[in-house]
Amino acid sequence: MNKVKISVIIPVYNAEEYLDACLASIQDQSMPSFEAIMVDDGSTDSSSLICDRYSATDPRFKNIRKPNGGVSSARNAGLEIAQGEYVMFVDSDDVLLPDAMNTLYEASQGRADFVLGGFETYMENILRDKRSPHEGFFEGEALTAFYDRNVVHNGVYLNSPWAKLYSLRIVKEKNIKFHQGISYGEDMLFVHSFLLHADRIAVTAAPVYGYNLRIGSLSSDILSDRHISQLLVLLPEYSALIAAYRLKYPHCKTLAGLYHKDLIGRFVFRILRIFTVRRSEMLTSETLKTVYGYLDADEQLRLFNVRIGQFVNVLLYKIGWIWLSKLYYKTASGIFRLFR
Repeated sequence: MNKVKISVIIPVYNAEEYLDACLASIQDQSMPSFEAIMVDDGSTDSSSLICDRYSATDPRFKNIRKPNGGVSSARNAGLEIAQGEYVMFVDSDDVLLPDAMNTLYEASQGRADFVLGGFETYMENILRDKRSPHEGFFEGEALTAFYDRNVVHNGVYLNSPWAKLYSLRIVKEKNIKFHQGISYGEDMLFVHSFLLHADRIAVTAAPVYGYNLRIGSLSSDILSDRHISQLLVLLPEYSALIAAYRLKYPHCKTLAGLYHKDLIGRFVFRILRIFTVRRSEMLTSETLKTVYGYLDADEQLRLFNVRIGQFVNVLLYKIGWIWLSKLYYKTASGIFRLFR
């Protein structure tokens, strides 16, 4: 085999219904010089047999079996043995679009640290959405333009690890791994952790990835106490990454606004919304103090520059009486419960 250009890591857990289509989409790629690392994370269905079939008939496919440890653990196990120039990730219920590897690799111009491609979203085999990032090659002062043009729509291009190439050299030298302590937002943390070390970024607008949105995969856990706990682990990690971005790119307006628009606007306000609509054991003075601490650090937070639905949350924060906030959330969640 020629020198491996791309290592494809596929975490697998009880994916028998979709796995064959996923692996076939990788096998059918026009680029011959890749390795596909299937990490069987303790599957109890026929996923293991499907992986065995591919590894037995195609030397480019390698199979790792490990006890169940979660998707981050599986991806990290794949990174340990990857040998390619670049690494990419494919979820076992998704597919690579035709010629995706060549499209991304050619966009790298043989020197990019990070390559971003477009993607398509499907539900029940029907195309629902198509996203095309702003194309170009960005290095030096132009890196600011990459962030200004592509950190959009709540970071849609950078929330997931797929549709991208990462320099494996940087991953290993900087010991960049997936956070195994959380199961929400860990993908985003990996992408941003890597980007802080990427000094040459290539972008192709071409769709390279088919993301299958399963009805059963929609976040039913989004209003749970467990979700709040996950967010409280995510927030300090994400906050530190945003601070590092601001040091590296002090003149980038998009990154300067990331704390207010994303960390506060998406995650902190989500916690407060959960407190508003459902009774939560996480609603304590200590949790509110932690959440309000992130609001304290938001230099752009003003009473009238948030969405209408967040006005009361910001007003309570501005008043600063924790007991009043707790009373409001307990009362509001009680009222919401009556109408459910």
